Amino acid sequence: MDQEKIGKFILDLRKKNKMTQKEFADKLNVTAQAVSKWENGRGIPDIEILKKISTEFHINIDSILNGTEQKKKISKKYIIITIVILILLGLTIYLWLSPSDYSFTDVTSTSEKFNVSGVAAYSSDKNSIYISSIEYLEGDKEEKYVGMECILYESHNNLEEKVSQCGSLKDEIKTPKTLSELLKDTEFKVENFSCTNASIKNSNLYISINALDTSGNITTYKIPLQLTGSCN
Repeated sequence: MDQEKIGKFILDLRKKNKMTQKEFADKLNVTAQAVSKWENGRGIPDIEILKKISTEFHINIDSILNGTEQKKKISKKYIIITIVILILLGLTIYLWLSPSDYSFTDVTSTSEKFNVSGVAAYSSDKNSIYISSIEYLEGDKEEKYVGMECILYESHNNLEEKVSQCGSLKDEIKTPKTLSELLKDTEFKVENFSCTNASIKNSNLYISINALDTSGNITTYKIPLQLTGSCN
């Protein structure tokens, strides 16, 4: 998923409907800041907002995630054929038009210390995961760190496989920052995720955060993930 293309698509959709960012945000029950973030390619809506955009503006979710409106020439052909058959045979035929290639599910966490927001898209031959934000909930207890790395793992049969990584402990910063500050721009985008389970929704995924403090000590946080709220 190309979040810049998604952002441009949302921007064009808003302008096409002659709406300000605030009007667009109010229609979706989100903030104008969230809309601005999407349009600037710094994040994408979660699965519930994607469904709401699809419903409110009569556009399928595939179009939003692909960043381009999907043409329906084949579907129109099916409609014409259906009408002809109905006229000639007097039969009532129900067709499912424009089937979506993808299904979608939210990516969240059961952790009491972290909030995770993301979405996974999956089909018979491709899985993608996008985690847009990781929020630390114990800000009043935060220490300062000079380095951090976030690693997305899949665990299967007591084996751990690294799926993706953000940052490195080798990249130390001059001015120490809190964990919340370091996580502010952290995100994962995995286009071709080869899960070990038959279904991505049954994958045992988690994020491991290693934070390096000013004394050279490393604190590790483990954030279990869950994939829920499917949408077809």
